Amino acid sequence: MYNILNYYIVKTVISSTTTVFLVLLSLSSVIKLIDELRKIGEGNHSFFDVIIYMILSLPKDFELFFPIATLLGGLLGLCMLEVHNEFIAMQISGFSRLQITLSVIKASVPVLLCSIISNEWIVPNSEKIMCMYRNQSQHDASLLSIKIKNLWFIDKNDFVCVENVIAYNELLGVKLYNFNEERKLKKICYIERAVFVDKVWHLINVNELDISQKTSVVNKNIPHSKWNAELTPYRLSMMITHPNFLSISKLYHCAKYFNRIGQNSKYYQVIFWKKILSPISGSVMTIMALAFTFGPLYKKKIGIRLFVGSIAGFLFYILNQIFGILSAIHSVSPIIGSISPSIIFLVISVIIMRIYS
Repeated sequence: MYNILNYYIVKTVISSTTTVFLVLLSLSSVIKLIDELRKIGEGNHSFFDVIIYMILSLPKDFELFFPIATLLGGLLGLCMLEVHNEFIAMQISGFSRLQITLSVIKASVPVLLCSIISNEWIVPNSEKIMCMYRNQSQHDASLLSIKIKNLWFIDKNDFVCVENVIAYNELLGVKLYNFNEERKLKKICYIERAVFVDKVWHLINVNELDISQKTSVVNKNIPHSKWNAELTPYRLSMMITHPNFLSISKLYHCAKYFNRIGQNSKYYQVIFWKKILSPISGSVMTIMALAFTFGPLYKKKIGIRLFVGSIAGFLFYILNQIFGILSAIHSVSPIIGSISPSIIFLVISVIIMRIYS
């Protein structure tokens, strides 16, 4: 009997959560369709390109709607069980609230696994393909030869400015400011072109200005030299990609690299922990759905439940963004900033359940 009731709860909650996800993704796609239709005619942008763009943006929407969809899906599924007096039948059969809670949490496991897979593999690749495809459809290929301009970073004792990033292994217009251990400017190098070959950067047409001597300035023109920098094409690809589009593993390596070279990596750490802890946020939203069902929303209409759940999900999203920004700006641990909204909502859920138990 327990296995049958457990299977029934899991099936109902998964079905309702899937329905909510489809509704939210459909609404988001319709809004994007209306917005993208205005851009038809720009370059080679056609209706087919709009459809491709919408399909590629679905994984990102799944990540965005994940907390609120698990909350609304849980509320909808539990409401369906309550309307048909399933809870009464379960309690008569000896099914306690704790067992119902565990069954609902089990139902959220497939969704949580989908979230992990999406954050690591699907979202980063779909966003990358979407950006490349959109640029190619809206602009001429000649306009895409230069992807990134005026990129600044630190490499050991060097401050580096790259005017144009042609490819991950080719840079144009590199300015290298070399400092000594006392943080005094020692050399300035103007490099026409840098190409990464055989694990080292080959510099072409280097104009070196040596100002380390107090009494004189030495200017050298070097046709070719080598630069043993920590920067590699792989790390460069992570630096010029928005953190939200990076996978969990790449966020970890990028933050580790920034820490080693002395750059601030707080923002990357915040996004890293948000993606790592996204399954926890989904579980908390599921528990909140249970708290609402057994608490203040008991015997309420479906519309009221979904309305309250939408407000709670929106508040969770706002708090998640605020805590993330605050932890990136101030000296707060990224883990604390990422998990604080989940802890707050979990505490609220537990208090509600204790009050109405």
